[in-house]
Amino acid sequence: MATPPPLTIALSLDPQTYTYTSPIPPALSLHLTSHAPRPLTLFTWNTPLDPPSALTQAQYLITDLTTNTPVPQSTVRLQRAPISRARGSSDEKYFLALYPSTPVVMSAGFSRGGGDKGMRPQPKELVERGWDVDDEGRETRVRRSTMGRGVDGLEREHSYRVDVRKEAIEGMWWRWGKKRDFLVEEGNLMWNLSELKPEEVTVKVGEIEGVEFRIL
Repeated sequence: MATPPPLTIALSLDPQTYTYTSPIPPALSLHLTSHAPRPLTLFTWNTPLDPPSALTQAQYLITDLTTNTPVPQSTVRLQRAPISRARGSSDEKYFLALYPSTPVVMSAGFSRGGGDKGMRPQPKELVERGWDVDDEGRETRVRRSTMGRGVDGLEREHSYRVDVRKEAIEGMWWRWGKKRDFLVEEGNLMWNLSELKPEEVTVKVGEIEGVEFRIL
């Protein structure tokens, strides 16, 4: 049986304290290193290795350490076209090549929208009301989910821990080779990734230590 490529992943959150007076959420980062003897390529969309899409699918687990309870998070129902491996397609950025002992960092703002401007994190007492707020913190007539993502929707003066769904990484599509080996020119009849089978073994991921943080 083929040997699975060993990967190490370190999770970080910067800063590890957050106050809702700040419009900018902490940065969630995954530091990824391959210990395989040759290059390999992963398809990261909708996995923890693509933080923006992972946040929409609750790929990171949040535990309220103050109450010792899991935190429910809002998700987005996905309806998308088949995955394309054509150069220049919107899916090209999700093909991630890893080289032996060469670290790669994947990051996003730890909040809804990945911290994009106009989606300021809100505390739980506001999120549960179901209305968005403007830049001054005033409620608008725009509806929003009553559950948050990341630091959005958490309680003040509580401590939390964020963990990664490791099984989602171990089940992702991957193959030996560089990214360029799997991309095709636009118009190629073999553009659909589903027609390119992944390797028979899954990647082997070591333990990923969770990160504690606090909401002030």
